[in-house]
Amino acid sequence: MTTELQSSNVRSIFLLGATGYVGGQVLVSLAHDFPLFPIRALARNITPPKLTQLRALHSKLEVVEGSLSDHNVIEAEAKNADIVINVAAAGDTDSVNAILRGLQQRSRSYTPTVPPIYIHMSGTGIMGDNARGELIVPDRLWVDTEFDLENIKTKLLTKACEAIVDAGKNGEIRTMIVFPGLIYGIGPGIQKISLPHRFYLNLAAQAGHSGSFGPGRNIAGLVHLKDVASAVSAVLEGALNGGKVGEKIGEGKEGIYFVLSKYMLSMMEFSNIVGDGLISKTGSSPFTASIADKAGPFGYNIFGSSQFCRAERLTKELGWSAEHTETESLYDSLPKEIELAVKEMGLQFPKI
Repeated sequence: MTTELQSSNVRSIFLLGATGYVGGQVLVSLAHDFPLFPIRALARNITPPKLTQLRALHSKLEVVEGSLSDHNVIEAEAKNADIVINVAAAGDTDSVNAILRGLQQRSRSYTPTVPPIYIHMSGTGIMGDNARGELIVPDRLWVDTEFDLENIKTKLLTKACEAIVDAGKNGEIRTMIVFPGLIYGIGPGIQKISLPHRFYLNLAAQAGHSGSFGPGRNIAGLVHLKDVASAVSAVLEGALNGGKVGEKIGEGKEGIYFVLSKYMLSMMEFSNIVGDGLISKTGSSPFTASIADKAGPFGYNIFGSSQFCRAERLTKELGWSAEHTETESLYDSLPKEIELAVKEMGLQFPKI
């Protein structure tokens, strides 16, 4: 990143999700790539030790007390920010609408207009095929340079993204959405293990073993946590200074960025890795219906569906690559994540 450009045009950032798994790594990346940009981060019930943890990740961070349900606070903070980065709950439409209202007010308050930037994190899970653990022939290969939210059948998953794309149509807000695949790696922040992994481990603890949703033949694309954070920085750098050839990057309907490596794995492989490091009974077996159904639609959508996606825009427009996925594989990282998560969550598994 170019410090000279930053110092002549410092921008303010409002960050949602700073205390979360991805948010901690995003703070590290922003501190490295945009060290002069002050950050105000939404967080609730922050104790002095947790505040110290956050500021260890980014020294220019200030905390705004609140949660995703505090829409007035979110709207006010967005109105006062040049840039909003949201890596909190991807599908929380009400908080997203509060962000958009605040950014619209900011945009309309300047003459000439300086459109604010909104970077939102969703996920490739919205493109899941509902295969229920089977490997079925895909209807399509999802490519971010050709992606249209209208083609997603399950509209419940796309409402927040649709609102963001719609808000970017008239030029008042510059919107970009990143869609990571299955994220792995130990985080540097307050939350060190991903929500899907913790969710999965809770189910495994109830079942007494590692398992899959159905036969586990479905596959997902992988990406390291550090690569997700570097993708957010790359999109922000491109929004501020242009793409790798100095041209304007995709935004609005074209502001769709899949964040994936070239690697994929089946959920049976995933559950086998977990099982080998979890209990003395190695490997895994399918969860019973009574366990799988406890996960609701989220479980089958994340762990029982395939997402056949190809990321092109980040590489073509911004020169990004999944370099950390190359240096630390999921096979090396996941056992360490499981060991840490089981300890932190206080889970108990039977010894066979």
